Amino acid sequence: MHSKQLTYFVTTVKKGSIAAAARALNIAQPAVSQQLANLEREVKATLFNRSYAGVSLSPAGEVFFNHAVALLEQMEAAKNAVVELNRLHEKTIKIGVIPSIGNVVSLPLITEVEKANAYKKVEISTGPSYAINDWLESKQVDIALSYREAIDDKHTTAIPLIQEEMHLVFPASLQKEELAFLTNRNAVRFEELKGLPLISPGTKDALGQLIASFEQQTGTKLNHDHAYSGQLMTGLRQVINGEGVMILPTSAIFHLKEPGLVGSVKIVEPDMYRTVYAFTHKNNSQQKDIVNTLSSIKRVVYEQHALRHWCGNLEFATTIAGTNLATL
Repeated sequence: MHSKQLTYFVTTVKKGSIAAAARALNIAQPAVSQQLANLEREVKATLFNRSYAGVSLSPAGEVFFNHAVALLEQMEAAKNAVVELNRLHEKTIKIGVIPSIGNVVSLPLITEVEKANAYKKVEISTGPSYAINDWLESKQVDIALSYREAIDDKHTTAIPLIQEEMHLVFPASLQKEELAFLTNRNAVRFEELKGLPLISPGTKDALGQLIASFEQQTGTKLNHDHAYSGQLMTGLRQVINGEGVMILPTSAIFHLKEPGLVGSVKIVEPDMYRTVYAFTHKNNSQQKDIVNTLSSIKRVVYEQHALRHWCGNLEFATTIAGTNLATL
């Protein structure tokens, strides 16, 4: 006995004939007749009195009808209970990231979160640092991966992830005379960037603020005359085309450096770093879904750092509850 047989039986009773039940169920009449015959064989009783006018319930059918209706109602209740359970468990965690961070974490993070919890989904939005701050304040995102300079920390909890190295990014060919000195270099002093055609955002952006602070600290004024659209991928395309250089973390360029489309060297004297944080709303920071997602983020950062896709110093312990992140 299965739900299809019960449904066909109850529908036939309510419609008064097998033909009418078939029309209501939008299936062929012989299929309904076959299922009803199978049901009668299984319960070892005749459930219908059949006539040219239609069908009516036999005494056995009247007894069975009440049980059939109750069984169908229980089945529907069971199905609805599972759907509701899934609805309660399924939650979309919204994460805002700046483009360089999104470039290195987005794909592995989606995979990691889905692997860790089948009921949880992650939705990642990418934007400039000042937009990420607005999204976090207005609760359009649950977690923001950004820099302390870019986030109003009055109502947020900040978890440090990685102190990322900043690199000078340049076209792989180094055909331009002003870039020739970078050949076979592993590092470049900040003062050596003077005069290079720099493609950079304005000081509204956290990266522009960082560059400006190093200019002030070292007394070195860089060449900001080159136009920048504000889009990371567009800027990198300008670099590949030999139009200028950029200052970026390796997270923004690993996918271009591996196939030899761009080159990069670490910026030193002074060492140029910035720390990436995971920001959450203070009143949400201890929610189970948020805590679990933060663990997934740490795991992804650890793995990308180990692959040298994201160069720098990890800012968190590489264990969670005594378990090595590399083994999870």
